[in-house]
Amino acid sequence: MKTFFNELDQALLLMLNKCHHPIIDYFFRLVTSVSFWVPLYVFLLAFIKKKLGWPGVCFFIATITISDQSSASLFKPFFERYRPCYQVNIPLIHLVGEHEGIYGFPSSHASNTFSFAMLFWKVFRLKHKHTRLFFVWAAIVSYGRIYGGMHYPLDVICGAMLGICVGALNYRLYRSSKWWRYDI
Repeated sequence: MKTFFNELDQALLLMLNKCHHPIIDYFFRLVTSVSFWVPLYVFLLAFIKKKLGWPGVCFFIATITISDQSSASLFKPFFERYRPCYQVNIPLIHLVGEHEGIYGFPSSHASNTFSFAMLFWKVFRLKHKHTRLFFVWAAIVSYGRIYGGMHYPLDVICGAMLGICVGALNYRLYRSSKWWRYDI
């Protein structure tokens, strides 16, 4: 059964990775680069600070940190699943973007962006109806990791599920805290 899922994951990767073009490569190189998003991150942190104060900013930073460290420091060393770009038995993969480490399960990009999207949506959805668009952003960033040959589809799916769980759990913690603000 494990072999079946590995072969399916590899086939999906190759199907999604082989459809490349220089313009799309450039787009996903930007989208998966952390430095590209710095202006958005600065804006979002300022927005969160204005709406929730420093405790809210700390909850968001803690959410992303928990998501990142659980994927990178806990699950990746535990599962030791090589990134597709390190697999010898896979035909030539088109590589786009950068990565750290040889293990890719689960995707930290997917985990981090989906944890942020979930927490942001849960906190601000009642007053700001377009908060669900952060899930689209997270999906694009996550797909870019498959397109770039850095992750298998299952890496991204599990990273997204991890991020959604971390975001939802931290939202529950935030709601039960003394810093919860109802006037968002």
